[in-house]
Amino acid sequence: AKPPRSRHASEWKHGTEILFRGEQVALQLETHARGCAVKFADQCVLLQQTATNLRPAVERHLWQLAATELPLRLLELAESLHVIVQRVTVRNQRSRWGSCSRAGTVSLNWRLVQTPDFVRDYICVHELMHRREMNHSARYWRHVADAFPRWEEAERWLKANGGLLR
Repeated sequence: AKPPRSRHASEWKHGTEILFRGEQVALQLETHARGCAVKFADQCVLLQQTATNLRPAVERHLWQLAATELPLRLLELAESLHVIVQRVTVRNQRSRWGSCSRAGTVSLNWRLVQTPDFVRDYICVHELMHRREMNHSARYWRHVADAFPRWEEAERWLKANGGLLR
């Protein structure tokens, strides 16, 4: 599945809404004696200096979350599905949510931390099923459906909301 290109402003300011774990959340810039921070949902991103564009700091934070959370979740799912993975990477993929190489490397888009958990899990399962079938044949899709019955709902969510993932 490919993420649509964003139609949103490239600069994020106080009040800009972003998706985080499937929910629209507003960025809140707070200034206090010890510096500045951006808060959203249950997250707090400390800023090195006052910034007008919050996007670089927030995206860096989201990427760090993704680098911690996504490989662990993919490996949990791989174990439960009895799939062997050699390596997991988190990347800034512009044209896809994930990929799987013949050698067993699964790469995931860091923006998956912006999706609901079931969508993140669907992408992980989608890539894991490529360890069984390196194509999108009918047999491949049967593997996906058996492993993740909500796959069609996740695809619909991605089609409807993928453009909001900035």
